Amino acid sequence: HTKIRNQANPYNPHWEQYFEKRLDRYMLDKLGGKQQLRSLWLAQHGICPVCQHKITETSGWARHHLVWRSHGGGDTLENLVLVHPTCHTQIHNRQLSVEKPRPSSGVQEA
Repeated sequence: HTKIRNQANPYNPHWEQYFEKRLDRYMLDKLGGKQQLRSLWLAQHGICPVCQHKITETSGWARHHLVWRSHGGGDTLENLVLVHPTCHTQIHNRQLSVEKPRPSSGVQEA
């Protein structure tokens, strides 16, 4: 168990990234967390919805809550996307809007 910073407040948007990073570290230690990461990665075809580049072990990743936890968002697959760490920082610093990639239907358009 890692101690939470004294001044950290889960209801303050300023601390959103701090709590997301803590949750990522916790999830990597749990089997369910690894399955969730795999599900997100597969649903996105391994592509970051911000920069459209491949998410790999080398590039790293961060889980981003579409509706921030400080605004009432949950940890469900529907509310999460995987992004690169630098893209995640840009989302928060520039207040970018991110949409969940749509699953492909398997039918290719001509």
